[in-house]
Amino acid sequence: MDLIKINLLPYREMREAKQKQQFQAIMMIGGLIGVAVAGAIYMYLSQAIETQESRNASLQTGMTELENQLKTIDELEKRKHNFLERKQKVEELDQKRFEGARIIDSLNQVVPQGSYLMTLRGTDGKGNKPGNEYFLEGKAVADTKIAALMAALPSTGIFDVPELVEIQKVDDGQKFTLKSILVDQVYKPKPVAATAASAAKSASSATPPANK
Repeated sequence: MDLIKINLLPYREMREAKQKQQFQAIMMIGGLIGVAVAGAIYMYLSQAIETQESRNASLQTGMTELENQLKTIDELEKRKHNFLERKQKVEELDQKRFEGARIIDSLNQVVPQGSYLMTLRGTDGKGNKPGNEYFLEGKAVADTKIAALMAALPSTGIFDVPELVEIQKVDDGQKFTLKSILVDQVYKPKPVAATAASAAKSASSATPPANK
């Protein structure tokens, strides 16, 4: 029996062509989908970038305004500091204007008879010395006069308890130097008798140099 011979080559070619067309269609669809997805992602990222740039611009504007406000505050603080410094200087000058007269008037009331002051000098506050430290130099006929002056100084409410810096014998009595500090409030001195005795003991214990 003779078999019928069938040529399957055209069928295979047609199938391969059809598969090729299907593959190309799938690739085209995939490419279009990829382009669409990429476009969507690009648009989303562009929108996100624009939004972030807008936020950054707003933040930059806010920071600039804040810096300007801080500069204004700093300028106001400097003006306030300068004003307070000038106010303090004026108050100090106003206080010192009457301080000298107050000191002299107080000293005139407590300097005992038989003694007198020659100089009154204060420190400038430089170094380790306080600016309210004063040195009183004078002469007295006896040690007891110096002790009385030392006892009376705190009662003025201006000077603190004085310290005897130097005492030396001169022809007409004793030359002395006292050191005291100004106080801001009224100082309550020790009893005059006790203070005078202590000052007299301090004055008498100092050895005056021999006159040449």
